[in-house]
Amino acid sequence: YLKLIQPDADDKIKQYLGILDEEVHNSEKIIADLLDFARIKSIDREVVSVSELIRQTLERFPVPPSVKVTLEIPTDLPQIFVDPRQTIQVFGNLTVNACQAMGSTNGVSNGGQLSLYTSVQNDMIKVTIKDNGMGIPLENMKKLFEPLFTTKTKGIGLGLPVSQKLVEANGGRIEVESEPGKGSMFSVYLPIYEVVPVPARDKESK
Repeated sequence: YLKLIQPDADDKIKQYLGILDEEVHNSEKIIADLLDFARIKSIDREVVSVSELIRQTLERFPVPPSVKVTLEIPTDLPQIFVDPRQTIQVFGNLTVNACQAMGSTNGVSNGGQLSLYTSVQNDMIKVTIKDNGMGIPLENMKKLFEPLFTTKTKGIGLGLPVSQKLVEANGGRIEVESEPGKGSMFSVYLPIYEVVPVPARDKESK
């Protein structure tokens, strides 16, 4: 509103308005994370393809140009049965975290390699998001999914706990592997959609 009523503001005022705009956006993200963690939202599951969810994720959470992205997604993957919006939120959280771990400063990454690949694991689809960033120290591994734990200067440590809750609510799980100085690998397991065969009617006896 302030930007709207002050179109001819000087550079200093525009700078302050930009700061206000950024902080309002940050506050909105924190509030959304708090609400997500405080309650399990209704789950609207659909039969969807993993490739489409990843495509939408990269559109909604664009990777910085300096990060090289590698996708390895087979075209014949079975479909999954999940809430698309919640799953995109999970993939987005993990993608943003990966970019930040590779030297992101104020949303601009200094480079790195981001890999997203999938595979079939029994009755699950495994979606792996891998980076070659700073990695996670051993002492922090057990705290990753604890609410309010964070090593970032911004944020309140709810992204991973919220992601874990959403994945579990959709019948899946998250696993993580990491080595300091070499990067991290988050794997999301989501249930494959299975068509339940309709039993044939018994033939009438003659």
